[in-house]
Amino acid sequence: MLEGRNLKIRAMRDIDLPSLYLLIEKSYVQNEFFINNLESEYHFKENFLKDGFWSEHRQFAVITNLKNEIIGSIYMQKSNIFDFCDLKYIIFEEKNRARGYTKEALFIFSNFLFLKKNINRIQLAIPNYHRASIAIAQKCFFTFEGIAKEAMYFNGEYLDLCIYSKLKRDLAKN
Repeated sequence: MLEGRNLKIRAMRDIDLPSLYLLIEKSYVQNEFFINNLESEYHFKENFLKDGFWSEHRQFAVITNLKNEIIGSIYMQKSNIFDFCDLKYIIFEEKNRARGYTKEALFIFSNFLFLKKNINRIQLAIPNYHRASIAIAQKCFFTFEGIAKEAMYFNGEYLDLCIYSKLKRDLAKN
């Protein structure tokens, strides 16, 4: 478990699955950027049983407040081709947003990956309309690299993605 001043980040537990699935489903239905397609609750549980969503190539962790209530999730996926990992994150409910949770979670989890998982490069692909997430990337010292034009199909349209990255050597600058 990773602990910050205002939150904790930990691997998912089987007891989390029902409530976490509902939070993910609600996020998906409201067209918030997190996942491309929603799998059934049955398949979600089945996939969790394989490895707990925690392996060398992907890590799906929950973000909790200090009362251990799930408020968000952060997900790492290593590229199969290149030497980097892609990070995605979400704070599920509006009442928990704009409180610094996302910034703290991104900072803690990216440092964890650099220091404990032998990751050299972390990349964020953020839809160009998502100004709050872009601001968080900048506050966490991720570097803007450019725009991937129409790189993702989501909710019936192609989206431009802003690409941000951070290298392990950048830790000394923070």
